[in-house]
Amino acid sequence: MADSNPTDEEGASGRNPPSTGPIEFSTYNIPTDLTAFQTHLLCLIHRFGPVEGVTLQNALEDLYPEDINHGRLYPSLDRMVDSGLITKQTKEKDKRRKEYALTGRGEWVAEEYHQFVREMIAPPAE
Repeated sequence: MADSNPTDEEGASGRNPPSTGPIEFSTYNIPTDLTAFQTHLLCLIHRFGPVEGVTLQNALEDLYPEDINHGRLYPSLDRMVDSGLITKQTKEKDKRRKEYALTGRGEWVAEEYHQFVREMIAPPAE
């Protein structure tokens, strides 16, 4: 039986290593001032659609090994509102609850980020 482990050159994925040539980053239009945490928030809001902060907090606590406290979550959401990526609306039934949704710009940034990640992990063109 042949050895099914990838060679060192192929890496764990079984694919050839990516090209080490230059990457044309100017073709991507993603903001570089977003933290990883804010990028995760953006992706979750994109995935869920309009969503309450508590739902985002629960999803992030599934993703991160530590608890996500209000002092981390809500200031990040407020900065994203201020930068025009998301909107914040007070719920009609419970004024204490807020709902977050992507703006047109936020949707565009999420899609650009998705494209960037997909192309960075894709096998190189032959």
